[in-house]
Amino acid sequence: MKICINCGASNPNNQRYCNHCGTFLGQIATPNGGVAAPTQPQVIPPTVISSRSPLPPTKPLSASELKLLNKKLAAMQNKRSADIMFILDCTGSMGGEIEAIKDAIMDFADSIESNGVRVRVGLVEFRDRLIKEEHRVLTFNDQPFTDNPELFRQKVAQLRAGGGGDEPESSLDAILLALRQPFTDTSSKIIVLVTDAPPHIPDLEARSIEQVVQAITDAGIQQLYLVIRTQDTASQVYLKLLERVRGMAFELGKGDDFRQRTEDFKRTLMALGKTISQVTN
Repeated sequence: MKICINCGASNPNNQRYCNHCGTFLGQIATPNGGVAAPTQPQVIPPTVISSRSPLPPTKPLSASELKLLNKKLAAMQNKRSADIMFILDCTGSMGGEIEAIKDAIMDFADSIESNGVRVRVGLVEFRDRLIKEEHRVLTFNDQPFTDNPELFRQKVAQLRAGGGGDEPESSLDAILLALRQPFTDTSSKIIVLVTDAPPHIPDLEARSIEQVVQAITDAGIQQLYLVIRTQDTASQVYLKLLERVRGMAFELGKGDDFRQRTEDFKRTLMALGKTISQVTN
């Protein structure tokens, strides 16, 4: 057996290099018949990448790979999420509902998050575009969604009910505007329409209810909730929007008692929050 002078490992007699550390084991004959001293240990060092060594170039992730990675990270966090865009009729008759959203939005968001759903909320206000009353997306630090219910409440508190003229209103155009907002791909995309009036058909942008149904499908909206006058024949056209998407209609209520309508809508918001918590995957 040959004993390695570097590491002390035993090797077969015919072995030239140590099986353990790679040191040369043989002796080299000299021209005068002598024997040369063993060579210096020839240790083969392991390959090491130091902090100063250049790292191999990395290939950037494609959009599809990045999307898949984000989904996996979301699943690892075991946390569901939802982007909820309110589309709110801000005409003169909707003061009670505006007040209710302002007062109840924090409880609404808390009730959803308490069931394990992270929430971002946004709002599109609308009136009647046919009489030059343009719709508008509220922004929160220049973004259409916020995860801060108090900031949302402060913005909604600035809304004022007014205008609108006679019924109907530009609700379908407002839906199309909401669909163009940057929903998060990994979150459930949810729309909530709140109005006490039927829609203009056609409007400046929406030419038919079928066009809006298709736009909702194309945008990948997963839940749609209508808070409308369900018993009003003219408003029942909104129910067609639910043909291809999960959702339901809630009764808005009616009457001239401002305080009663405010309290009724607060209860509707809480019921809506429970529904969203149960349905969101």
